[in-house]
Amino acid sequence: MNTPAFTLAGNVASAWSCLDFGAPELRAYAAPVITRETRRGVALLSLVALLFLGLAAAMSAAFDLGSAYTYTYSLLCLLALHVYLSSAKVEQLRALYLLATLLLVVCGSSLVLLAQRSGQLHAMLLLSVAVLIMLVPVVPWGLREAAATTGAIYLMFTVSTWLGRYRFAALDLWVLQCLMLVAAVISLALVARALQLRKHDLALRFHLEQAQRELTELANRDHLTGAWNRRHIERDFEHALARHRALGADSWFALFDIDRFKAINDNHGHGCGDAVLRAVQAAFAHLDGEAEYLARLGGDEFALLMYGAGTPARIEAALAKVADGTLLAGFASDIAPGLAPTVSLGLVRLPAQGLLFDAAYKAADELLYAAKHAGGNAIRSSTEGGNA
Repeated sequence: MNTPAFTLAGNVASAWSCLDFGAPELRAYAAPVITRETRRGVALLSLVALLFLGLAAAMSAAFDLGSAYTYTYSLLCLLALHVYLSSAKVEQLRALYLLATLLLVVCGSSLVLLAQRSGQLHAMLLLSVAVLIMLVPVVPWGLREAAATTGAIYLMFTVSTWLGRYRFAALDLWVLQCLMLVAAVISLALVARALQLRKHDLALRFHLEQAQRELTELANRDHLTGAWNRRHIERDFEHALARHRALGADSWFALFDIDRFKAINDNHGHGCGDAVLRAVQAAFAHLDGEAEYLARLGGDEFALLMYGAGTPARIEAALAKVADGTLLAGFASDIAPGLAPTVSLGLVRLPAQGLLFDAAYKAADELLYAAKHAGGNAIRSSTEGGNA
């Protein structure tokens, strides 16, 4: 039932915590963003407080409100400056909330003591209380933290003025109550509204970035086998080599194609040919897809980018799974008996300074054709990107 009360309760529940996003992946995405925004909010809060407290100290001195006013506001200026400097070094979200709460509550406590000492609720004090509460929405926190901070300020002033009510004029007490209540309601409403908008914006950004990643991956994947395509390996080639160097491992690049692939298609059908291509991809499914991976360049031509001294042996073991037909049977139920696809492969160990994709491709391609001209079903390798 979508009644106004139900809608209001839902809005309050949504704004209660700034990190309550439901989906764990959305929460993980939003947490660092909210922390950065909170750090900027605490810094802005302390700067605004510093400006106001500095003006209040100057007005107290100019209008001769007493040394207590000038001294109190000056000390609070130092506190605001300290909070501003500390906010740049704090990493945890709760610690940032504590900094903001500390500034507001200490300011409120100081104003309480100032009122008790002077025995009157001066206009400067009333203005300070209103500004203090209206500063709460500057920090992008949840409604829970904002309500706790605002409630602490409100209770502090209410209890202290009630205990010393005979020292203050009744009208001043009522003016103080009205100021605090109105300022608190406005501040909490602004906090709740800002948090709803912030959550909506973060969720929208998360889903847009997720959709962009998915579209990018689709554009870089071969639709038949699910392997990466040529576009991806060309763009990622140098980054992958850098990852290998960071691991302190040799980089290997290979080109291979399936021997007599056209005959497989002609004699056993294109469905069988597709099954062979999928079997090749399955043979290298153990690669992590980041530092090393298989890419289908087109037709029956594949590229491999791998690292480590054991790369040649790993390649031979993977291709053996294709040749023995065990993987092939998982992709087609009508495989002709005795069909054992083999490959011709050119393998290059890249030099320490690496090679551009075109140079590595050319070196591996020469080795691939040397393997094919020798009759196929062979691996030709070079240790430094030269000739076999």
